[in-house]
Amino acid sequence: MYRFCVYTALLLLLIYLPSSQLQANEQQTIADLQRQLPEWEFKQISNEQDTFTIIHRPAMTAFEKGTLILIPDASLHPATPRQLNFLRQAFNDLGWHTIALMPPSSPTNEQNSSEPLQQRLNLLLSDSEMPSGHLVVLAQGSSASLLTQLDWLDMTRQADALILLSSYEADPAINRELAQRIGALTIPTLDIAHHQDHPHIQQTLIQRQQWSRKNANLLYRQRLLSGHAELETTQQLMYKEVYGWLSYLGL
Repeated sequence: MYRFCVYTALLLLLIYLPSSQLQANEQQTIADLQRQLPEWEFKQISNEQDTFTIIHRPAMTAFEKGTLILIPDASLHPATPRQLNFLRQAFNDLGWHTIALMPPSSPTNEQNSSEPLQQRLNLLLSDSEMPSGHLVVLAQGSSASLLTQLDWLDMTRQADALILLSSYEADPAINRELAQRIGALTIPTLDIAHHQDHPHIQQTLIQRQQWSRKNANLLYRQRLLSGHAELETTQQLMYKEVYGWLSYLGL
């Protein structure tokens, strides 16, 4: 009986400790950002299941087009200088609210589960202060892969367009599944990659185009940018591609 109790206690510790650690890591990241960014940009979203912080900047034009939600790769933060921070500031002058949020981390072995992200986005979209207008969601890296798995029929609001930035899966087999999912998306999708990107991205770019043609997906566009992602010239190119894509869609 004693051994059983000890085993049970250890099992519970293994289950809850990673979750607590992940929450602590997220809180530490936000605390670091709060020392770098203005206080007015931060807002907390919460319910019984989840509590998280968003970084919100309002549209700075008389006519507001909508909201651009930015989700960084799981290894980065919402204001990462690796492209997201540039976009979240530049698009305010084009009439877009920008909201950057931390992607939820799963303490389980199901690292590719999109359910936590869907719950977090639904909670954000149902917030009473969520701006109206068009909705565009941009996700980076592994978060972009999760974005392709969301059940938009079960979402509070439907996205008008998706932007995938250097999307990939670490596992080669799952990476091939990602190419199939991207080719089958029914929401207008801009797929951006770089010449110096993750090898798994380069391996599936052609497959994504093939699956798009197979599914007669006329709403898919792929763009390959030259230069390193951190360079200002590359970020300017990315900005022009995103702006041109949204203008083409009439957003």
